[in-house]
Amino acid sequence: MHHQTLKSDKERQGNCHFTDVELFLKYGFSRGLAFHSLHPPYTTCIDPGCAKESLSDTGALLERNLVEGIRLPCTVLTHKIGALPGYHTSKYCCKCNSRYYVNYYVRDENADGQYTRAYYKKEPTMLQTSQHFFVERELCELFATMMVSSWTSATNCARIYNDGISTKHLHAALPATSTHRLQMTIDDVWNGFFLHSLILDHSERDMTLRLDHDAPSQMMRLQPALHVRNMRIRGPGQEEWSHACDVCSWHFTDEDGVNNVIDGVNMGCPCCGVHDCDDPLKSVRDHFCAKHSNLRNQCAVVACVEPVEAGFKTCKLQEHRTFEVRYYEHGQGMFQLKKRLERIKVNQPNDSMSLGSKSHPLLVPADSINNPATLLPDDAPQRPTDVDSADSAGSEGVGDEDDEVTIDAMGEICDDKPEAGNRTLRAKFGRTRSHNEELCVASCGIIRGRARFFGSEAPNGVRWFIIQLYPTKGSLPSVIWHDNNCRLTAMLRNDTDERLRTYFDDVALPVDVFHFKSKHKESDLDCGRYCNPYIWPELRTDDGKWRFNSSAAEQTNAWYGGFLAIVRDMQADRYEFFLDEMIKRRNRFIVTELRRKGKNPYNIPREDLLPEDAEYLI
Repeated sequence: MHHQTLKSDKERQGNCHFTDVELFLKYGFSRGLAFHSLHPPYTTCIDPGCAKESLSDTGALLERNLVEGIRLPCTVLTHKIGALPGYHTSKYCCKCNSRYYVNYYVRDENADGQYTRAYYKKEPTMLQTSQHFFVERELCELFATMMVSSWTSATNCARIYNDGISTKHLHAALPATSTHRLQMTIDDVWNGFFLHSLILDHSERDMTLRLDHDAPSQMMRLQPALHVRNMRIRGPGQEEWSHACDVCSWHFTDEDGVNNVIDGVNMGCPCCGVHDCDDPLKSVRDHFCAKHSNLRNQCAVVACVEPVEAGFKTCKLQEHRTFEVRYYEHGQGMFQLKKRLERIKVNQPNDSMSLGSKSHPLLVPADSINNPATLLPDDAPQRPTDVDSADSAGSEGVGDEDDEVTIDAMGEICDDKPEAGNRTLRAKFGRTRSHNEELCVASCGIIRGRARFFGSEAPNGVRWFIIQLYPTKGSLPSVIWHDNNCRLTAMLRNDTDERLRTYFDDVALPVDVFHFKSKHKESDLDCGRYCNPYIWPELRTDDGKWRFNSSAAEQTNAWYGGFLAIVRDMQADRYEFFLDEMIKRRNRFIVTELRRKGKNPYNIPREDLLPEDAEYLI
């Protein structure tokens, strides 16, 4: 019988013949034998307090054996031979009342009735992603690599596995009475990805991952740990935050002239509909956070505070009802398609084999203005029924029909401030999404940090993003390129707070070369006076060429924007964690390439940039 150890598991799969597996399935499973029989990696309790005295030698302590094994059927999603039925066993320590499972042990650590899963520090080969499902770590790593390299969604990961890796002819050897699910789902992919990433993160920091054992779902179980990691990564938390190399820095007068390029990419996840509110939504289907939940019953016309009528999204005023008629008359899908085309730079489809939405643009007759049955009540289905729930682990790209759209009385999209001023009536339908992602990119392509902007990419938001990323003046790079630095420097010059006004005094703030030449008017004297990159001779080589790639952020956005279809309906903690993980993996790849090309990548010691006695602005 196969016990899960790192060596035996890999040897068994590497040397197995499909005939062997078929024999196990055909003759073994009905007899309680399986190709994969997974056990805890320990036979004795690892708590030193559970040792007992030896009867023959009172000075010796014996480890306490684990007993009371419980064996249950499971499905094992393997890397090389597809999905197979198996068994997993748990055992019990009579002294500390801990039960040991394949990946973790469970105990009431604080004697308060709250049971915790403590994951072993030993590297597992199989991860328990749900109650009776295990995914091989190599498969989780493969999917993560596919995601970072080619924007492969969980939908397509599952399809590739089911159609390209899983061996369906083996499944035919199972007894007809078998009830095992041998198909990988989107939830399997996401649960494996997040758990695998968390275990890697804790292993790299020599820490034990602890999760709530009694959580109602794996998604809820993982969420607190994802949130903690997100808070740690925020600001200067990325491992390559202090990166430098021959491509992004130039040494002169014994100082590092480190370059950063900052730019935004239009992607986001559902957020509260109140401008600049960053409180999380209870569900990705909500339009408002808990604090502003009362607004969901308010008329969709901007500035109208009247309650909606039952079955409508506007109040009883006929003028306001017209907005809703126009919205549905033109077809919601057309609005969202037009808006998305205008906003995104790069977009990969979430489902490469999608058959398209089952919904169609809704045509509304003129006499339906007071008929809620033809205007889709709030509880009407908003998406195809064959797409996974947006609150499940596999929520990716499922909310197209509920994207935010602001229209005027004629039914035209009006994202910007109307020329006639704020007196022009407008109505807003659908969920609000965070405005954009802001990236800080070194000239070599390393991403030093990111932030989610909720309301707009205004200069003040960019300033605070930089301050949070570099919380001491000593940690600031020598040069920060940004296509809107002219407005940023104007804001800094006029700031009445001396600390904010002078925070960037030792930093060059040029507009990147491309935008300065093609996007900024020659008549803008302040831009030419303060942000012309030609002002700083250090930015040019002796032969007159630009020393650094000032368009690095724009180029990185092309990669980053490819995740739009994957993340646009993710719960906020998963959204943040996923993007941070993709950045970490990409950064590691770039560092490897820089080292291979002899560009001498290294990290400036954090204690030099963030000393304990430094003055922090925030």
